[in-house]
Amino acid sequence: MSLNFYKNDVLTDPKKLVARELKNAGFDINTMKIPSRVYLLADSLYGIVLSKNCGKYKYPLGGDLFVFNDNDSVGFIKGMMCSPAIATQAEDLIAGGVKELIHIGFAGGLQQNMRVGDIVLTDGAYNDTAVARLYGFDYDFIESTKSLTDDLQNLLTHNGINFMRGKHWTTDAGYMETYGQLVEHRDKGALCVEMEGVGLFAVANYRKCRSSAIYVISDVHRENDWNLGWGENMLDTAINKLINIIISSTN
Repeated sequence: MSLNFYKNDVLTDPKKLVARELKNAGFDINTMKIPSRVYLLADSLYGIVLSKNCGKYKYPLGGDLFVFNDNDSVGFIKGMMCSPAIATQAEDLIAGGVKELIHIGFAGGLQQNMRVGDIVLTDGAYNDTAVARLYGFDYDFIESTKSLTDDLQNLLTHNGINFMRGKHWTTDAGYMETYGQLVEHRDKGALCVEMEGVGLFAVANYRKCRSSAIYVISDVHRENDWNLGWGENMLDTAINKLINIIISSTN
C-alpha cells in the first residue's frame, strides 16, 4: 500500500464524535431540530444578546447553542477565539447539521480613513494562519460565501446601516502585527485585521457550508498610533445597532 494512501486517509470523523457527545448528553442527533443558520458571536456581543432574553438554550453543540425565541431555525453561540479554535467549533456545528455560519466579531481597522465603530462586511480574508493549509486551502486569500454575504449586505442596507464591504486579513498572532504587514495588507485593499475569519471560511468551504462575517471596528492601526476604541460611544452604538438588527431579522 502506498504512502500517499496513508497521507490522504483522514482518521477522524467529526460527525461520529458529535453524535457520541450528544448521545452522552441525552440527545439523538437524528431527531434534533438543529438551526440552519448560526451566529458565532464574540464574547461581549454574546453577553449582550443573552442579556436581552431573546433566545433559549437548546443543545451542547459546539458550545452552548441557543435558538432565538421567535425563530428556532436561527441560533447563536459564543464564538471561539482564533482560527484553530473557531475551525473546530465550525466542524462540530456543521457535523450537527448547521448550514450557514456567520461570525460577528471585532477587528482592527487598517485603512487610514476608518474610525472606531465602523462596520465591515467581508468577502474573505488574506490568509496568515496554519489552519487553511491543513484543509487543503494553501492560498493567499480564502473567500467567504458570496451569496450569504450578499444576503447580509441586503440586511444591513435595508436597515439603514452604513458599512464597508471588501477583503480583510486574518492572523493567528494578534499581538505580532508589524507595520510592514499593516502596509502590505492595506495596499492589497484589506479593510481590517482579526483572528478567526480564515479558520471559519476554510472549514466551511471544505464542508460545503455557507459562511460569512461582519466586523465592528474596535481599534484602528495608524502609522504612529494604535487607537483603542473600547469604551467609546461610537463603538457601543455600532454594537447595539448590529445586535438589534440580528435579533429583529429572526422575528
